[in-house]
Amino acid sequence: MEKVFPASTREAILGFHLADRMKAELQVASALLQNLRELTGAEELGARRLFMEYLRALDQDITLCQSIISESEMVRLKTVFTGLRGLVAEGQLADIQTNLTWMLTIMTTYAQRAMEYLVKEKLL
Repeated sequence: MEKVFPASTREAILGFHLADRMKAELQVASALLQNLRELTGAEELGARRLFMEYLRALDQDITLCQSIISESEMVRLKTVFTGLRGLVAEGQLADIQTNLTWMLTIMTTYAQRAMEYLVKEKLL
């Protein structure tokens, strides 16, 4: 049986922090993607390289989230994100926004669950 997040106060506090941080980072990625899609030629190529570096850093934060939020949905999120990095590397930017929005929804759900846990425990 899969462990349900959050299972402890520690998980709730760290999970809320990380999920909220991921939400902000995904919002930045979404805004960067919108601007990237408007570029062409050498500008697009350079911007895509920078965007790839941002995604690499975001990938590390997803791994950190996985260490606290150990649910199967996080494995799926990480897998989808790895695929998105590949699409960006190939310049296929069309369907990335939909996946970023889905990831943002998942992280919002985890942040909300952590917040509810902390309220229930009267820690907030």
